[in-house]
Amino acid sequence: MKWVLNTYQTAQDWELDRIIEVCRAAGYAGIEFLQDFGQPHGLEAAAPDSHVLAVKEKMQAAGLITGSLTSCCVFHDPEEADRRRNIAQVKRVIDQAVMMGCDHVRVLGDRLPDDDEAGREQILGWVAAALRELGEYAQPKGVTVSIEAHGSFTDPVYAARVVKAADRPNVGIVFNSQWRVGAEKGWSLPAGAVSILPLYEMMAPYFTSIHTHAMEQPDVWPYYQEFFRLLVRDGYKGYVSNECAYTGPDPAKVLRLYTTLFHAFTS
Repeated sequence: MKWVLNTYQTAQDWELDRIIEVCRAAGYAGIEFLQDFGQPHGLEAAAPDSHVLAVKEKMQAAGLITGSLTSCCVFHDPEEADRRRNIAQVKRVIDQAVMMGCDHVRVLGDRLPDDDEAGREQILGWVAAALRELGEYAQPKGVTVSIEAHGSFTDPVYAARVVKAADRPNVGIVFNSQWRVGAEKGWSLPAGAVSILPLYEMMAPYFTSIHTHAMEQPDVWPYYQEFFRLLVRDGYKGYVSNECAYTGPDPAKVLRLYTTLFHAFTS
C-alpha cells in the first residue's frame, strides 16, 4: 500500500514547499492534490503546463509520488452542457496526471434524488456514461479514473453499479471510509454491527484508492482494524490517503501519529 497525504483541510492553506517538507518528515510516500478548492499549490485543472511540470520537478526532487489528482467534477447536473463541461475538465486533469507521472484521477458522482426513482435512474446512467468515456480516454494514457464513494455514492449499491456499467478495467472506486452502519436510508449494515465485511465484499473488487479520516476515534477504530486486515489479506497495493481534518497547532506531529497508526494497522 502507498501511504499519501490528501491536501484537504490540514494542508488547505499550505504552499507546496511546506506540504512536501511535512510529508517527508511525517513518513508519507506522496501527495494527493485536491483540486477546485483554491489551494496554494495551484495544481488546478486550469493551471498552465509550466506550473504542472514545476510541481512534478519539486515532487521528484523530494522523492515523493503524486498519488492522485482529485477533481471535484460531478455528473449529476440535469443540463447536458454542464455535464459535458465537467467531462472536458476531467480530460484536462487526466492529461495533467500524465505530465506528472501520476496514474490516478478521482472524480465525484455525486447526488441522487431520494424521492424520484426515474430521476435517480437517469443520473445513474449519466454517471456511468461519464465514467465510461473518461475511462476510454484515460486507458491508453495509463491512468485510472475512480469515482469517490461520496455523497449519494457512499451507498455501495450505487457506487458498484456505475463502475460495473462503465465496464472499463481502469475505472474504479475511491473508498471514503464511510461505514454505512445504521444508515437511515439506502443500503446499510445494522446498527451496532461488529463487522464491515458485507460492505467490504461489495466494494473491494473496485478499490483503487482509500481515503481515511479520524482513524483513532473509538467508534470507528474496530472498523478500520478489520478493514486494513482485509486489505492486507487480499494483497491490496493501491493508495491509502490520509484525509484527516486536523487544523490544530502541531500538524506535523499529528500527521506522524497517523503514519504510525497506518503502519500498526497494516503490519
